[in-house]
Amino acid sequence: MRRALMLLLVAGCATVPTKGTIRSSNKEGLAPELGGVGVEAKPPRDDTPPLALVNGFLEAMSDSRAFDVAREYMTADAAAAWKPESQTVVYDQRPDAITTVRTNQIKLTARKIATIDDRGSWIPARIGETVSFVFKLAKVENQWRVASVPQGVFLGSNQLDPKLAPRNLYFFTPGRDMLVPDPVYLPVNLSPGQAATQLIQELLKGPTSRLGNGVISLVPPGTEIQVSVPVDLGVATVALNNAVNALRDPDRRLLAAQIVWTLNQINLRVKITVGGAPLLPDDPEQLPFSNFSQYDPSVPGGALTDLYGVRSGKVQRIEGLDGASDIAARALDSSMLYQYDAESFAVNLRADSGAIVTNVKGDKVVAYARLDSTDQTDQVRQIQTQGRVLRPSYDNQENLWILDRADSTTPRLRFRNRDGNLTNVAVNFHGDKPLMLRMAPDGVRALLVMRSKTTGKNYVQTATLLSQNGGKQLLLGEFRNLQLPLDDITDAAWNKLGILVAGTSSAGANKSRQPWLVNPDGSRLQLLPGAPEFGTLHLASNLNKDTLPVVEDTDGRLHWQTRDLTWVTMDDEPNAAPLIPVYPG
Repeated sequence: MRRALMLLLVAGCATVPTKGTIRSSNKEGLAPELGGVGVEAKPPRDDTPPLALVNGFLEAMSDSRAFDVAREYMTADAAAAWKPESQTVVYDQRPDAITTVRTNQIKLTARKIATIDDRGSWIPARIGETVSFVFKLAKVENQWRVASVPQGVFLGSNQLDPKLAPRNLYFFTPGRDMLVPDPVYLPVNLSPGQAATQLIQELLKGPTSRLGNGVISLVPPGTEIQVSVPVDLGVATVALNNAVNALRDPDRRLLAAQIVWTLNQINLRVKITVGGAPLLPDDPEQLPFSNFSQYDPSVPGGALTDLYGVRSGKVQRIEGLDGASDIAARALDSSMLYQYDAESFAVNLRADSGAIVTNVKGDKVVAYARLDSTDQTDQVRQIQTQGRVLRPSYDNQENLWILDRADSTTPRLRFRNRDGNLTNVAVNFHGDKPLMLRMAPDGVRALLVMRSKTTGKNYVQTATLLSQNGGKQLLLGEFRNLQLPLDDITDAAWNKLGILVAGTSSAGANKSRQPWLVNPDGSRLQLLPGAPEFGTLHLASNLNKDTLPVVEDTDGRLHWQTRDLTWVTMDDEPNAAPLIPVYPG
């Protein structure tokens, strides 16, 4: 999977900068390579001793296709009671994880990595959490068999990549204008038809608890598919029952988008029928993926690759990343925001407006205006704030997100819509302090860096914008701590491959702060491929596939990563003031 991630990064379309110092990367990582060939499950042999029997049982239960084989290791009562589909517990597989307690008792003790629930959602284990289970054995016809079984399945870490892979289900924002990915882990090594069937079955169930009611599905109640989704020459036929006939034509198209996007990630073309007739009778029989590209959650568009920044309180535009000119920071004096001293800076996704945190006549405000004020009627508008104000954030609906009172026990979250109206969003951090907020373009998912009131350490979490009281109140909820084994976390940003985090490995020998890449659910932490040798203070990134990751190092210098994974350093004046990088978002 890591190799696939690296290939995706290398295959990006961004133009390689031609100016600046090229730096090589190091290869130290926190996690070892876990890929490899899965172990084929085999039934128990006669006279298998207890320790070997339990090891064989663990190998068999790790493969969803071999649950019947796993039951051959059990007593009849245990086999009847076992429910492997209830959950999967991923543990750190080491040689000393399995030990003999007594002749008929074998114990598994290991560091717990995560639980994958019955929907396939990855739930990271708490730092330091362990797995402990005693397998009790009994003789059946003079052969040892497992008499006590766990809830669900135990999966060793070296079998995770060969057996399970993250896939996205897709649902719509409440405004129905953008798809939101909902990651789940599903078995690999399935036939195309089996994989398509599992994905569509999960899609029809609706969003997982991670997204809750923050998104909508166009699947009507009672919608079902045939027992399987047949795949012929790379074309999957999704045959839905007549429950879908209740949908209006616009909603049928949105349902088609959910299905096509969900199956496109396993490289399948799609036909969708309802009661045997086409779901979209006026469209081609095989629905082109390009027909639904307008719902892309990564927001394609060149404006998202434009880099900005703040230096000595003044907003800047970083020019030359396209190779057309020398790379340099230019004063953004075409904007009326330039006349203010900015503490932080945010740019909207079209890169035509921005917002800063500043002081006006002794009052802390968020000021926003166009980036190129060519019209005499342009003006700077202000939003009054209180206490410490985090850097604002924009979503694709032109909502400007503001979190103030961040240094108090009651932080306040609001967003200003494109009409200038402010909406309060209920939030409770339970005494922890927010340090950073980044909204995804969909305006549903939030990324936060928090400081724990208990430990004083910084951590990264995601959250979802939900509705309550019949839709009358918005709430930031479904907080998910990514439980990363990193210290000294200073920043985080959305990225095309997941989430970038600036932090120091808790376990590795390298104690410099580096950029790490992790899936949005907290799984598969690794160093950003081609991670730099210099220390990392701030990150700039977004979900656009062409955006180059940018790092401000601990000396205040900017570096960005090219598609060949090397790093370019911006040539700057000696003793130049630090430059904090900002991409739209």
